[in-house]
Amino acid sequence: MDISKKILSDPINKWVFKTAQELNTDIYIVGGYMRDLLRGLKSNDKDFALKSKVEDIARKITKKFNGTFIVLKHKQTYRVVLKNKEMLDFSYLNGSINNDLKGRDFTIDAIAWSPKTEIIDPFSGRNDLNKRIIKAVMIKNLLNDPLRIIRAYRIAAELGFKIETNTREYLKIYSPKITKAASERITEEFFKILSNKNSVKYINECHNDKVLTTILFKNNNKKIRALSKNIKFLNEFDMFLKKQHADKKMSKYLDEEISQRLNRHGLLRLSILTENYSITNICLKVSNNINKALKDIHNGMEISTGKISDTELYKIFNASGERIFEISFLLAFISKKNIKEIFKRANEYLKIKNKILLNGDDVQRILNIEPGIKVGNILATLQEEKFKGTIKTRAEARKWLLSNFT
Repeated sequence: MDISKKILSDPINKWVFKTAQELNTDIYIVGGYMRDLLRGLKSNDKDFALKSKVEDIARKITKKFNGTFIVLKHKQTYRVVLKNKEMLDFSYLNGSINNDLKGRDFTIDAIAWSPKTEIIDPFSGRNDLNKRIIKAVMIKNLLNDPLRIIRAYRIAAELGFKIETNTREYLKIYSPKITKAASERITEEFFKILSNKNSVKYINECHNDKVLTTILFKNNNKKIRALSKNIKFLNEFDMFLKKQHADKKMSKYLDEEISQRLNRHGLLRLSILTENYSITNICLKVSNNINKALKDIHNGMEISTGKISDTELYKIFNASGERIFEISFLLAFISKKNIKEIFKRANEYLKIKNKILLNGDDVQRILNIEPGIKVGNILATLQEEKFKGTIKTRAEARKWLLSNFT
């Protein structure tokens, strides 16, 4: 593959390098774009490192391609988001290009290219790409930005690579330092791991290397012991979920994003990992949407005893709020029932919930009682009887009321 031809065949790249030449500044394309290109993949994110004129070029390309201009890192990095969602980052070089690459995280991301020099690979990143390993450029770089500790597992999960032995040993040693990174950035990296179909292998590595317990519980010893049990359940449950991905509809559902780039598969994993713990006490910054989703799943699972009687199923669905389909996967796994059957019952629950045979006024009139908690309890029991199939019509509901409450 002719890398130079491939890079310059992209109209964005061609324009950027041409503009940099006109402004008489050195420029290199670096990082993940080069990594993906060398693997024969297309990347929508491009990182450019420049000696000068960084903001000038970023603003010019914003105007030229009708993008959105964003200032990052105290005017050290400028991002341009194009209409096709392609992201272009323009940053100042940290000294020479070799010095800049020396300060990066992993060898496979410490590769650069420019029209003048072509490929620059001082740390044998291409060799590590071929060997499919994640290796730190320099161990001390992990401490310069502790987020790189969790990022190693995220990149390994996305690429299906192995973390080099020495690098992994230091990830374990430095794991307590993760808490120095911003919780928003930790959450972004961790959610990418959780949403990856093959992430459980790397979640296990994070756990064994004490990275997971730092992220979730700040190494609270009591919670560490409980987490080991949750990890065991997650491993077994994930094998079940992988089988569900064979069904296109199920796979599409599990891959659908909830919030913060976390999909339903990732949400289920997170609900297992955080079982019995308040999400507000962990080292993540989760949206209100995800926080509520976790509470709904946990509330439903607290009721579950492993049996799938109509009565229990109704109570679980009732406690699960908007997450009855997510909890259906857990119920199908625990009870060894067909997931489609549980989904069918979930749909029946929703139909019953949205179709009211009798309202509170009806109950008060038929039983000649005053408004209050009793009316609410009667209505809840009535809905349960509908779910169980003992009541189907308004007339049957009235008869049931008179038979049971007079």
